[in-house]
Amino acid sequence: MKIVKLIDTISEWTGALAAWLVIPLMVVVMIEVFMRHVLNSPTVWGYDVLWMLFSAQFLLGGAFTLLRGGHIRIDIVYGGLSERAKQIYDIINTLIVILPPAVLLTWAGIAFAADAWTSGEKLSTTNWFFPAGPSKSLIPIGFFLLALQCVAEILRNINELKKGKPK
Repeated sequence: MKIVKLIDTISEWTGALAAWLVIPLMVVVMIEVFMRHVLNSPTVWGYDVLWMLFSAQFLLGGAFTLLRGGHIRIDIVYGGLSERAKQIYDIINTLIVILPPAVLLTWAGIAFAADAWTSGEKLSTTNWFFPAGPSKSLIPIGFFLLALQCVAEILRNINELKKGKPK
């Protein structure tokens, strides 16, 4: 199915982007550790940059993790199911447990991010006062990507059930 392949490709790309974020994350950690423990002069921006990069990695990597089957599940139950039962379980679980919160957090995240942009909100975790809009925009983006991947997983499982093929 073309739509499933397109969504999978989007998740692969955003997953790759999330994976590459570990490099600047580690560079900032090394700078902060050096500045704090060697020069005894911590940066004013290090903490903010660290949590923003990690948040971006977490939010952008969620859809990729779903694509690769990396989210947690109760394996003791799941492992005992037949392939057909696993597909049915995955459809129901995705429809009930993952998709509704992802859609809700996308919707709420849009308003949350829009408010940060329109009000000119600044982050006040440190004295750096970085604009909040970019970080808060990652919330609806990340959850939209997760919801999109949920749709692909549901369609894939339904298609495989129709064909009578296991994953």
